[in-house]
Amino acid sequence: MFLSQLILNDHARKVRRDLGNAHELHRQIMQAFPDEAEQHTPDAWNPRHEWNILFRQESESNKILVQSAVEPNWSKLPKGYLQQENTKSIAYDANNFEPGKVLQFRLRANPSKRDKETRKTVGYFKQQDQLAWLQRQSDRNGFRLHGADIIPSPNVFGRKKGKSPIRITTALYQGILEVTDSGAFIQALCQGLGRGKSYGCGLLSVARYRA
Repeated sequence: MFLSQLILNDHARKVRRDLGNAHELHRQIMQAFPDEAEQHTPDAWNPRHEWNILFRQESESNKILVQSAVEPNWSKLPKGYLQQENTKSIAYDANNFEPGKVLQFRLRANPSKRDKETRKTVGYFKQQDQLAWLQRQSDRNGFRLHGADIIPSPNVFGRKKGKSPIRITTALYQGILEVTDSGAFIQALCQGLGRGKSYGCGLLSVARYRA
């Protein structure tokens, strides 16, 4: 896996527009990855899913974290788009995530559900519902919550030509977790949690816990 830290040039007009349009920001990030669509049928090809591309804009800043299974080439972005970029290789070794391991975490997610009648995605707005959503995620993704704070996070908006505007409810979680299942937890680290992954949600970041 690879983890990139990007500092966007927020003096550039294109950057300012993209930061206000999740669809365009996603398109720019995808420019750094190979285009191998010709090897797949159109319906089957999903490069973001294929290469586990996840990203997160840090709160009220021009810093973007991008995680991927293939190494990106950030020189493919428009000239002047980035002020700085740093990419490093990371390994999610099961020995580092044994059951009982306690870690700090950070996650910007789209806490939501599928309405049974309309089949539309409905976001959770109340903090107790957002926390309950994260609890359900932990139960199925190999970790146990020891505590989580929910930091106010603006909704994500996107505009795609010829289609209705995109609006995604988000929540920024920070807290402490304990690994309960190494395999399931590593899969969550690689593939992300919840919906909205194309629009900056789902990247679970962890760090050593210092009591």
